[in-house]
Amino acid sequence: MGKLFIVTGPSGAGKDSVINAVKEQGLVFGQVVTTSTRQMRQTESEGNPYYFLTREQFEALVQQSAMVEWAEVYGNLYGCSKQEVEQKLAAHEVVIVKVDPQGARSYKKLMPEAKTIFIMPPSYEYLEKRLINRETDTPTVIKQRLATAQRELENLLDWDYLVVNEEGKLDEAAEEVLNIIKK
Repeated sequence: MGKLFIVTGPSGAGKDSVINAVKEQGLVFGQVVTTSTRQMRQTESEGNPYYFLTREQFEALVQQSAMVEWAEVYGNLYGCSKQEVEQKLAAHEVVIVKVDPQGARSYKKLMPEAKTIFIMPPSYEYLEKRLINRETDTPTVIKQRLATAQRELENLLDWDYLVVNEEGKLDEAAEEVLNIIKK
């Protein structure tokens, strides 16, 4: 059975970028793919970075108690299926799941042995700039994401590890995550 690491942080902090950089640095791991009802972006595909379902399909899984955790975030449903998590833990020594802080707290309740790694932006201003420059959200959604990030950044004691993802220092953040996993 593998060891679970939960990578979390505010929207726009660079969770995907850090995980990809950890992979590039040579760590072999299973990655739990989250299921979402949000619209697929042009750069995405099924299973990368989400499994995409309709709201009705997702709600059916919830009714069947087939999700480890799930939440409604910015009007869309996100969650991880029990089957996905169990398969990854059975097949890999190290398993990484990327979820928002609400989901990370749910995982930690169900699997207290899991380690949480909170990816932080270097500043609130940097986070705002990054969300705007991504050009994937409306100004209203960006405002919601920033308000949520502000609350998340006030609860840093909830996490086992904090890693700052500074602009231009992605490899350093990935190395820090890699060192946490190797401990």
